[in-house]
Amino acid sequence: YGVPYAKRYHHPDSPDYASPLFLDCCGLVRRVLRDLKADFGFSIGPWNQAYMYDTLPIVVEREEDMRPGDLVFVSGTYYNPKSKKQRHDMVHVEIWAGEGEKVVGARWQRGKVQMFNSYKFQSKSYHSMQYHFRSIDTWLLGICKSYCPDHPWTRSTFVPSQRSVFAVEEPAQQDQEAEDADDHTQILSSHGNQGDAATEDVDVRVVEDPKTS
Repeated sequence: YGVPYAKRYHHPDSPDYASPLFLDCCGLVRRVLRDLKADFGFSIGPWNQAYMYDTLPIVVEREEDMRPGDLVFVSGTYYNPKSKKQRHDMVHVEIWAGEGEKVVGARWQRGKVQMFNSYKFQSKSYHSMQYHFRSIDTWLLGICKSYCPDHPWTRSTFVPSQRSVFAVEEPAQQDQEAEDADDHTQILSSHGNQGDAATEDVDVRVVEDPKTS
């Protein structure tokens, strides 16, 4: 807990500006998986919550069947027509905590990773929100691959020289770009934290494949 969402939302004089780590919603999940890489048996890719959604095919139909560690994905439609659509319209993800509706997540642009009393919230950036429960059982079996026929989420096998304009990005840079693509959450929770909702709208600029689900 307590890790700030993103550096650019803090003033240089703020203690959080100098934080050694920043985690947005998908960055939090990615960090957990990488810290537990030896236990899960795979390396999670650098993409955002839409990618994670595609790698978890087991749908949990009922809230009461969710188990700690399972994921809650949020889909929605942006109010701003200039905002690029996320694949499957997935705009957010949080981790099920296992106590009622509680979740752990990075929800506020100027907030920090924390426990929320409910996965339900109201958004000022998108509407028509739907919640999608997914089991992480496939991850626990050491399987992390896309089950979506439209989105294979694969890296290029071409390995150019470092001087080439096609040089592969470093993992940290890939992660940052994935976080930038996801960094749009401007929400007003129905369970408080209203002070953090006063943030700027951030256009999401994602290069989308011709195929969409």
